[in-house]
Amino acid sequence: MERTGKKKGLVILLGALAVLTVLAVVLLGRYKVVGRITGPEWDYLEMDGVTYARRDSTPYSIADKGEFLGLATDGERKFRLYAVKGDEERNYIYCFWDWEGFFYQKE
Repeated sequence: MERTGKKKGLVILLGALAVLTVLAVVLLGRYKVVGRITGPEWDYLEMDGVTYARRDSTPYSIADKGEFLGLATDGERKFRLYAVKGDEERNYIYCFWDWEGFFYQKE
């Protein structure tokens, strides 16, 4: 009887580990690096073979932040990238780092 209980516990433990592993893979995949930021003032964003230039003046604001696209890096820091609501052609990307946000426009 005791042996059956140990087997059952082992099966439950292995099942829980499998579920946690799948969950970790899904969550970590969501935060993959999809772009690279370059320039002395983070002037350019390269994403999916497209170059975007940083713009301080755009027709959008932080209120237009859309879906999460992934992360970008400058080699040291990670930046969160978002689509912009109302910009179906994806001419703009919203970039958020720490407490600061800025826009990039497709060149």
